[in-house]
Amino acid sequence: MQYILLSRNIAGLLVLTVLLFAVPGLAAPGVIDDIYDWVFSGAMLSEPRSSVAATSVGNIALFAGGRLQNGSYSDVVDIYNRKSKTWTVSRLSVARSEIGAGSVGNRYALFAGGFDSSFKPMTLVDVFDAQTGQWSQIQLNTPRAAPRLLDLGSVAAVVGGLSGDLQYLSKAVDYVDANLTVHSTSLPSEYPQLGLPIFDSTSGIGLYTAGYQNSRPGERFNDFEPSNQTTIFAAASASLVAGPLFPYPRWGSGGAAANGMFVVGGGHMFGDGSSEPLTTVTDRADVFHAQTQQWGQALTLSVPRDYPLVQTVGDYVVFLAGTQATKALDIFDSRTGTFIVNPRHTPALYTLRDDAAAVTVDGCLLMVAGGTVYQGRNATASVEIFDACKS
Repeated sequence: MQYILLSRNIAGLLVLTVLLFAVPGLAAPGVIDDIYDWVFSGAMLSEPRSSVAATSVGNIALFAGGRLQNGSYSDVVDIYNRKSKTWTVSRLSVARSEIGAGSVGNRYALFAGGFDSSFKPMTLVDVFDAQTGQWSQIQLNTPRAAPRLLDLGSVAAVVGGLSGDLQYLSKAVDYVDANLTVHSTSLPSEYPQLGLPIFDSTSGIGLYTAGYQNSRPGERFNDFEPSNQTTIFAAASASLVAGPLFPYPRWGSGGAAANGMFVVGGGHMFGDGSSEPLTTVTDRADVFHAQTQQWGQALTLSVPRDYPLVQTVGDYVVFLAGTQATKALDIFDSRTGTFIVNPRHTPALYTLRDDAAAVTVDGCLLMVAGGTVYQGRNATASVEIFDACKS
């Protein structure tokens, strides 16, 4: 089945992009379909830290940088190979935190931007070549901390971030292609936004949505509020276009996609503290359908979650953490368009944690690493692994 998306490329030209969709009801190859058969195990990073940047390329997971217990930044990169089941340690060229992580061309892992030791946003991108095991560096055209990365296959989009100027949030987009060449454009949205980057390989599109925006950019006093802006990135043409508004703006949501369904769940809203609570965490989940290019009817998580970790495992979108109420996972099945009813409350995290990193390797091995435990008092090195791989 295929659909057409009309969009603009980085030169501003209109482009017709074909979107492909999988047949519903078929399990993703290489993934154990029964969630109760997923195998749990544990490991340790080489040092405890939070705000770790994580990505995968091929059968390798990388956990880079972050914040140590004493508040200083780390340059350590812990690397896990799923095939050999071994860990190695490498280092970034500069210690930093609030790094954007992603990959391009199924070969290069990118660690983009971040804050340096003087709390300045950076243009630096550390690049790991999974074929050779070597590191190199390239530069973004706009310095940013916490940029969001969309892996669009033959090109990666480094989107937004913290700008370090009066605008505070950046609208910059740097495309990095498989030759590690950088091309630049900007978001079409009205306001600068720090959103969620969600890519779906089935439909071939990426979504940059939700998060928060600065409604008074460039002014002396910023006005931050939850964002309803959505930008659609087309992988085939490296183009971007404004999409339908996010239906329920809120802070702290998380999201991922499977089979053309982009699921954004959890988050919180602020109240006045008198007639309504100062902070209310939500169990709402919104789904964007790539086929219709529209947001659908809202769904419900099993518990409210704030800043959840969200990953795609085969046909599933998995929500972890973001709550003290349960260690269990919320699992959305893209074949049915619903969350799985899970009375056994497994699979589940072993340790509740905040500010952790999550990544999926080969589409089937889900890893959760680092973060803080005991309500933020201690950084942890623990890694929890959910193995849904058939081989």
